[in-house]
Amino acid sequence: MTMRRFSLVVGCAALALVAVLLFDVSASSAGKGDRSAPTAPTNLTLTAISETTASFSWGGSTDNSGKFSYRLRITNLQNSAYNSLATIAQTQTTYTVNYLAPNSPYSFSVYAIDGNGNRSADSNVVSASTPADTTPPSTPVVQASVLGPSQVQLTWASSTDNINYCCTYSINMNGNPFTGNFYWLTTPPGTLSVLVRHLAPGTTDTFSVTARDGTGNNVATSAGVTVTTEPSSDTIPPTVPTNLRLMRDYGCGEVDLAWTDSSDNKDDVIEYEIYVNGVLSPLRAGTADYAFVYANAMGNNTFTVKAVDRSGNTSQASSPLKLLLWPC
Repeated sequence: MTMRRFSLVVGCAALALVAVLLFDVSASSAGKGDRSAPTAPTNLTLTAISETTASFSWGGSTDNSGKFSYRLRITNLQNSAYNSLATIAQTQTTYTVNYLAPNSPYSFSVYAIDGNGNRSADSNVVSASTPADTTPPSTPVVQASVLGPSQVQLTWASSTDNINYCCTYSINMNGNPFTGNFYWLTTPPGTLSVLVRHLAPGTTDTFSVTARDGTGNNVATSAGVTVTTEPSSDTIPPTVPTNLRLMRDYGCGEVDLAWTDSSDNKDDVIEYEIYVNGVLSPLRAGTADYAFVYANAMGNNTFTVKAVDRSGNTSQASSPLKLLLWPC
C-alpha cells in the first residue's frame, strides 16, 4: 500500500516537471519573437535623373512575416542638410526622390525592414549627380501706377520655374539695379508688389523687375514700363516728429511706438519712416499712433522717425529713443 502511494507521488512530480519544462520552452520561444530579417533588395538602378529628382527601381525583398517596407537612403555628398530617408511600401519596387539639390553629387541605397524592426542588408549603392539648373524662370509682366509726385506702385504676377522654390525679385530703374528706399536687395518671399518712393516730381523713369530662381543663378527680366510722376513745386519738408515714445513692448524685439504728428505746408497726408539702429524698417507707419516695429531682441536699440510729404520732401530725424529690450 505504501509502495503504490510512493509511485503515485513520483509520477505526479514527473508530470509537473515536464509541464514546467514545456512552459519554460514555450515562454522562451514567445519572448524571442521574429528575429529573421528580410532578404536584401537587389539591383538598385537609377532610371531617370533631373535637376531636383531621381527615379529608381530594384529587385524586391521577401520576409517570413510577409509584411515589411523599404527605406531608401539619400545622401548628399556635399551638404548633409539634404540627406533623408524615404519610406516606401512593400508593394513598390520603384520610387522617385524629389527636392534634390541641383548640381550636387548623391549616393543612394535601399534596404527592407519588417514590423519587428529586423533590417535587411543594404542593396548596392548607386552614385549620381544632379545636373545644374540652367532654366530661367518665366518672365514677369509688370504694371506701374503713379501715386503722386514722388511715388510709383509696381505690381507683377508670380513667375514659375522648373524647380520648386521660385522666386525672388529685384527692381531696376532706367536699366540699373534700384534699392532706393528699400531695405532689401531682392524682395522677401511672396512679394509681388513694391512701392517706389522718393522719386523726383515731374520726372520720367522706366522700371523693370528681375525674377531670380531658387539657385540664384538664373534670371529673367521683364520688359520696361515707363511712368511720369506728377509735377510739384513743393520743396519744403514737414516738421520734425516729436515725442517719440514706447507704447508697448511685446517681447522678442517687437514693440509699438508712437509720436506727435508732423505738419506740412501743403499736404494733409504725411507718411513716416521708422529707423531701427540707423536702418529703415520694412514696416512703415501711415500715422503717428501705435506703429509696430521689429528691433533687436536683446540689447540696446535706437529708434528715430522721419516725416515724408507727397512730394518726397523728408524731415530731419526725430530725437532718438533708446530702449533696452529683452529676449523672448
